[in-house]
Amino acid sequence: MIGIIAPYPLSSLLLHYHNCTKAFQLQLTFSASSKPSGLAVVHLARAAKQTTFTRKTRIVAQNADAAAAAESKGAMGWVEFPRMSGASLLLMESVAESMEKELGSGLNPSRTPADVSYFKNSEGNAEGSINIRSGKEGSKIDFVLGSWLSCNLPFGSLHISTLIAMLGPDTDAPHLLFEFIQNGQDSLVLVFDLLPRKDLVLEPEYLQRFYEETRLEAIRQELENAPESERYISSSLYVRSVVSPTALLFKVNGISPSGKPIEGGIERVISELLHPAVKKAFGVWLQSFQTLGRQVTEQERSFLVKRDEQIMSKGVEVDLSANMPRLFGQKIADRVVAAFRKRE
Repeated sequence: MIGIIAPYPLSSLLLHYHNCTKAFQLQLTFSASSKPSGLAVVHLARAAKQTTFTRKTRIVAQNADAAAAAESKGAMGWVEFPRMSGASLLLMESVAESMEKELGSGLNPSRTPADVSYFKNSEGNAEGSINIRSGKEGSKIDFVLGSWLSCNLPFGSLHISTLIAMLGPDTDAPHLLFEFIQNGQDSLVLVFDLLPRKDLVLEPEYLQRFYEETRLEAIRQELENAPESERYISSSLYVRSVVSPTALLFKVNGISPSGKPIEGGIERVISELLHPAVKKAFGVWLQSFQTLGRQVTEQERSFLVKRDEQIMSKGVEVDLSANMPRLFGQKIADRVVAAFRKRE
């Protein structure tokens, strides 16, 4: 999925283990031929153990980190991305601020518990944050979510940042999904989509209204034709059935096939290529939410509720409940699952 809480397993990362001097070496690469996977956390579950804190020291450190994260979040808004920097941070914050500006009046304040808005595993090599805001009564928004996951391991680092807007059954507008997956300084995957809530074959008018008559396909083709990016194709058939045909699923590497750094580095690609594309696509989603979405009949409402709950249930039961304990432990996983189910 995408990040740590997203209900769609979009981040398929290739995991290989090699037996080397009685130890496993973890090689993590972004690959279209990767084994189908759920949350990115499952790919880190067997990583080599690092030095652990004593129980007392660990609790004190985690409490201090949680307090610092809460203070920073309060200063920056409803969500923060402390492990990002440069152009990628600017992009995530820009979208988060736009969500607050355009959606904030329809959202309740976050009631996410402090031990969910910041958590760290017992080894101290992985940490994360989830913040959820539910929609107010009468709002077309079910909830919005901002999350990040950061893992620092001997072979490198992995940072995943996610923004989601799940809409309620009073509108048929698509959901919003935006995720940045960074593996070190020179590799990233972009996931951005207006997740359809109806079958695009059975509902051609829905396909036309939200995807054909908007600029989404032109934006997707712009990224596809850029020499710095290549299509990211998930090996999961489920994922490929959930996303729209205009989804922005792309890989960007700071190193060219010849082994030389690309001109301006990955920062330039984010600033000049990805940032404008994402902001334009977000504008399309905002238009879809504000003006293109339509009120639905009772029969359509029942269908939307069933479809949305099915997708979110898969995210909780498969991605969170099954995979998250392997990296963060059962107690933290249970807290996260409970917050997600409460939508707060």
